[in-house]
Amino acid sequence: MKFTIQQEDLQKALAIVANVVANKPVMPVLNCVLLEVDKGRLTVSSSNLDMSVTTSTDKVTVKDGGRLAVPAAKFVSFVRSLPAGEVVVSEKGGRVSVVAGKSSLSEQVMDVAMFPSLPGMPEGEGHEVDAGVLARMVRATSYAVSRDETRPALLGILWELKPTSLAMIATDAHRLARIERKMDWTVTEVRSVIADTPGLLQFVRLAEGVESARVKFGDNQISFRLGETVLHIRLLEGPFPDYTAVIPQANNLQMIVDREALNTAARRVSITADRVTSQIRLGVEAGRLELSASGTDGSRTEDEMPVEFDGEAMEIGFNYTYLLDVLKNVGADTLRFSLRDSQSAALVRPEGEAPDGDLLCLLMPLRLTSE
Repeated sequence: MKFTIQQEDLQKALAIVANVVANKPVMPVLNCVLLEVDKGRLTVSSSNLDMSVTTSTDKVTVKDGGRLAVPAAKFVSFVRSLPAGEVVVSEKGGRVSVVAGKSSLSEQVMDVAMFPSLPGMPEGEGHEVDAGVLARMVRATSYAVSRDETRPALLGILWELKPTSLAMIATDAHRLARIERKMDWTVTEVRSVIADTPGLLQFVRLAEGVESARVKFGDNQISFRLGETVLHIRLLEGPFPDYTAVIPQANNLQMIVDREALNTAARRVSITADRVTSQIRLGVEAGRLELSASGTDGSRTEDEMPVEFDGEAMEIGFNYTYLLDVLKNVGADTLRFSLRDSQSAALVRPEGEAPDGDLLCLLMPLRLTSE
C-alpha cells in the first residue's frame, strides 16, 4: 500500500473514527484503525463491537492499493501533530510508514485479517431524516439512561417507530424522558427497538453541521449514513419496561416557572444538600416557590422565586442532580410542572410549543426528611 493525502484530509477522516476505537478491547486488533485504499479512494474504519464507523474520501493519490490495521493511538496523534501539507503513507515488511516533510513515524501493523468484517450501507438505503432533529431527540433523552448493568435494556434508548412518528424514551427508574415527533418517512410498520446509548451519542457528534442523514433499521443494529460516513450501532435485547404505567394521569396542580431562574436557585440551594440523599425541598403556593436544603452539619440554604401556581400549597423533595439534569436538557425558557402531592411523580414539560417534538420528563420524588 502507498498513497499520498493532505494532512487536513487524513486528520479529518481519523477524527471521525478515533472515538470508536476500543479502550479495553477484547481483541487486540480493535486498538487499530483500518485503512483501505482502492480505486482512488481511502476508507478509514474502526470498531469496538458495540458500534463501528467508516468514512471515505477521494482526496487521495493512490500508488498501490491495500488494507492495513494500524494501531490507532500513535498514528492518530502523529497525524494530528503534523502541519498542513502532503503526507505519504506506505507499508512494507509489516510496518506502516508516515512521512510528512522531514517528520516521520514508523510502527508495526497488526494482522488485518483479524479485523472484524464491517457491514456496508449503500447510498439511498434507509429513511431520510433531518440529522439535527434526530440528534436533538437523542440529547433530550440520553441524560435519563440508566447506568445499572444488571438491567441491560435500560442502558439504551427505546425507539418507538410508527409510519408517521418516532418516539425516544430513556429511564433509570428515578427519572424518565420521552420525546415524540411527527416524521415524514417511509416506515411501514409499528416497531420498537432499543439502541445502545454510546453509539447514539456518536451519531450526535457526527451529525453536527450535517443537514440530512439516512437511517436503516436492521434485526440487530441501526445504521446511519451521513454523507461519506456510515455508523452502525448494536441493538440491545429487551424487554424495555412498560414506561407508560408510571406516568401519572391525575397531576392536576400546575406550576409555571422560568427555567433559568429555577436552575440558578436550585444550584445555589444544593450547596448545603445532604451528600447522601442530595435532597432539596420545593415548597410552592400561589405566586411563590421556596427552595431549601439542609446538611447533616446543620448548614442550610434557602431561596425564593415567583411562579404561577393554581392549587393548595404543597411541598415535594427531589434529588437536585436529577432536577438539574431536567432543567439542562429541556430546551425551553418556561416550564410547566404538573404535580399531585409529595409522594407522586412530577411531570415536567416545556410551556408552549416545542420545536423538536412533544417532550415529557418525569421525576420521582424523595421522601421529605424532617428539618
